[in-house]
Amino acid sequence: MSLFGQTALGLDVSDGTLKAVLLGRDGRRVVLKRSWRAPLPERAGPGELAESVAALLRRVRCSTGTRLVLSAPAEDSVTRTFQLPVVDASRVGELARYEILSQLGLPDEDLVIRHLARRGLGEQPVHVYALRRARLHALQAALATHGIQPDAWELPGWALASQVEFEQPAAHDRVLLGIGLASTDLVLLTETGLWARHLALGLSSGTAEQVAGRLAAEVAASIAGLLPADMPFRPAHVVLLEDGACDARFAGALKRQLAWPLERLDALRRVRTSWRLAHENQTPEQALSSARAFGLALSGLGLARFGCPAAGGQPGREALRLVPAAGLAVLLACGSLAVLGLQARAHTRELQSTLPISLLGDLQVLARDIDDKRAGIASAQASADRLLALARRRPAVLAPRRALAALANVAAEREGHELHVERLWLDAGQPGQPGLLSLTVQASRALDESLGIRLQRALRVPFGEVTVRGPERAPVGDVSQWVLEIALP
Repeated sequence: MSLFGQTALGLDVSDGTLKAVLLGRDGRRVVLKRSWRAPLPERAGPGELAESVAALLRRVRCSTGTRLVLSAPAEDSVTRTFQLPVVDASRVGELARYEILSQLGLPDEDLVIRHLARRGLGEQPVHVYALRRARLHALQAALATHGIQPDAWELPGWALASQVEFEQPAAHDRVLLGIGLASTDLVLLTETGLWARHLALGLSSGTAEQVAGRLAAEVAASIAGLLPADMPFRPAHVVLLEDGACDARFAGALKRQLAWPLERLDALRRVRTSWRLAHENQTPEQALSSARAFGLALSGLGLARFGCPAAGGQPGREALRLVPAAGLAVLLACGSLAVLGLQARAHTRELQSTLPISLLGDLQVLARDIDDKRAGIASAQASADRLLALARRRPAVLAPRRALAALANVAAEREGHELHVERLWLDAGQPGQPGLLSLTVQASRALDESLGIRLQRALRVPFGEVTVRGPERAPVGDVSQWVLEIALP
């Protein structure tokens, strides 16, 4: 924590790719500052994971005030929700531990068990999870050899649920699927219940149809095996997250396998994006494929609905972080009070010596009147700024239609080769700041030699200057990928 705000780095190593999200908080505002992705060695152990984390932290160079939250090893982890009687808070943990150990039948010393109690009428829902103590200690020890002491460890499935509840809070039932390269977090979420499973099944586990079929079977098995027999579960939709949400071919295969509508978390609604993202050639879309890392960072800011650390860092680390800020705040406050007191006494003596007592009341009335008028002017200025912002963003909303119309002409000349728009992202900008329209196009490799020139020529007519990057190999399929960036006025 810093004097003027908080920052937290969520770092996810649970799905075969190292993903990190840096969030900042200033009052009620949450800002996405940066995000990072890096490959992980296949079947990486604690030593390889620790080396990758250390390498990323050297690149990130976070300040000492940034809280670091890592994903806990979720293999063999178990999550349950129990309805427990309302008892003293000190006894809730004992009851939760007893309930989950009764179901698992494993030794207490082999597990790390944590719980999160929710308010209820008559009975209170308590979310409980258990994970293997040996796995967590092995990763902690490997990180310690690099001098890394995270502030907290959170279960990745719970972090996924925290991100969805933060961006899209809802009271209905739903299924969350955070599908990464090598593993998936499956979460069943109700208004009062949370059940999570970590599956060793990801995009690299087979073809799109094979992975989609196995995941659909796991969803059905989880609903039948995890939920109480007398509990109705009617999901309104399945929320697709992580890398699986960015793979159109896989999403189409999964949609054909599931009995419920499929949705994606495709935009940040409650998080502002820093202007540095565009300056550093990043887009919010890159961070949207890191929902678990988002949830971990929200936990570091104290905003995660399901924040429940499996372990913390050194006990004195938070206190040491607060000492400089607290000392500086005290000094500033004392200095400000002393200066304001001296100024107030000086002005009071000056007024009393130069003005009759009868005029002091009139001056006070005039001062209040001036303050009221200033407040009115400020309110009117804020309304004018909002109207101006709306007027300036309106032309940008039509930009995607013009861009797609221009690309339709290029698609008409593809001569039977594959060509489609994979993603479209629009940042309408703010008053005084330009907007940005970004399109990702995937096309057959046979078009590599001429497609870049044709795309630039087609989009230059409606937009002027266009930046075209490519061809690059697409993440999925034997096609090339092109990225088009258009600066909007």
